[in-house]
Amino acid sequence: MTLAEPDWETIRAMLEAELDPEAAAAHRPRYNVAPTQPHPIALVAADGKRRLVPATWGFAPVEGRPLINARAETLDSRPTFANARRCVVPADGFYEWREQQPYWFHASDGKLLLFAGLCEPGPNGPRFVVITTAANAVVAPAHDRMPALLAPSCVAEWLARPAGELLLPAPDAALVAHPVSDRVNGADRDEPSLLAEVRPRHQLSLF
Repeated sequence: MTLAEPDWETIRAMLEAELDPEAAAAHRPRYNVAPTQPHPIALVAADGKRRLVPATWGFAPVEGRPLINARAETLDSRPTFANARRCVVPADGFYEWREQQPYWFHASDGKLLLFAGLCEPGPNGPRFVVITTAANAVVAPAHDRMPALLAPSCVAEWLARPAGELLLPAPDAALVAHPVSDRVNGADRDEPSLLAEVRPRHQLSLF
């Protein structure tokens, strides 16, 4: 996923979360966030306040690989998530591939996307997974799943209770996409040029 927004205050304000000075000092635009890497999440802290804190993408490895996503339809039946807490994952886009061509999906209005997530304590601070749901018509040609997107007005409700009815495919008009360089396949590559539109390898009627 991506979080290219350079202004920490913009992210904090959209989530109506209290500032974590350490996280703010460490923030930088990210153009290629990969599993096991750090990323901020919003959660309700022990003092009852909503905070934006650094976390690691992925729960403890299952069969040798970190668990990075959770299907909305099976949250209640997976023991792995029985003690997990709800969180919100700010991003401004995510990558999916079709026929080896990566596409960057992002908000049609250019604003932040808010992914529904789950988090748990980890040895180096919180770690999280992104909840997925069935893809909408925009994402479906590339993948049958997509992140469950929350409207800003639904953040408080999601953090307060397991509101499964919020975990639905986003409206088709909420997202747009364009093809990007396959350089995004390298988790060590993280620069603005990754988001630039490129000519696709194949002329696909993706959307």
